[in-house]
Amino acid sequence: MCRNLAKQHVDDPDVPAAPSGAGGYAEWVQIALILYRVELEKSLRESEDYLNEMPGVLAVFGLDEAPHY
Repeated sequence: MCRNLAKQHVDDPDVPAAPSGAGGYAEWVQIALILYRVELEKSLRESEDYLNEMPGVLAVFGLDEAPHY
């Protein structure tokens, strides 16, 4: 899955998905969501809509809501 692949290619795969106070998402989450978007063959906006409609997918990435692009 995209999450596991992304975690293999970052310096610290144990960083929380949305570290508090960091003002963004962990590097592995950003990579995983890009890979997921490519796999879905969707635009950024379509991917965001898709994720918001599928809370189970967001849970896999450890997110409460889809990132706003």
